[in-house]
Amino acid sequence: MSAVIPRSFWLDEALARENLSATPLRADTHCDVCIVGGGYTGLWTALRLKEAEPALDVLVIERDLCGAGASGRNGGFLSTWWSKFLSLEKICGGSEALRLARAAEQSFKDIQTFCAAEGIDCALRADGWLWTATNTQQVGAWASTMEALARHGQTPIEAWP
Repeated sequence: MSAVIPRSFWLDEALARENLSATPLRADTHCDVCIVGGGYTGLWTALRLKEAEPALDVLVIERDLCGAGASGRNGGFLSTWWSKFLSLEKICGGSEALRLARAAEQSFKDIQTFCAAEGIDCALRADGWLWTATNTQQVGAWASTMEALARHGQTPIEAWP
């Protein structure tokens, strides 16, 4: 007996509007590329592979429904890695941290472009986000990240008075 997989509110809402089903893989199959996991990363990888090489036979294997796992439980948010710059810099150095943060920002833009081009109504909004404090210890927690970014000539985060 399989366990019930909890779904996010937005996925439950989408499933209520669509007649979606998954076909279980019940036999051996062959493909050029097999992607295990139908989350944001797996699906985007499959799309980019097919875009680069349309004849490529790409198979995505997902335990449940695509988008039903961790990607679907994040509330549907897309974000860049600018807020994670200090961690990235510590792990891989300033140049690589900048490259990764810029790539994440470009991915966000690519997803917007893709959705517009394909007519995908996913309520995608690029309004930004707020890094807020809920207690006095958190006030100014973002200052060190903003200072590190400024040292590298980057200002993707704006402080509000």
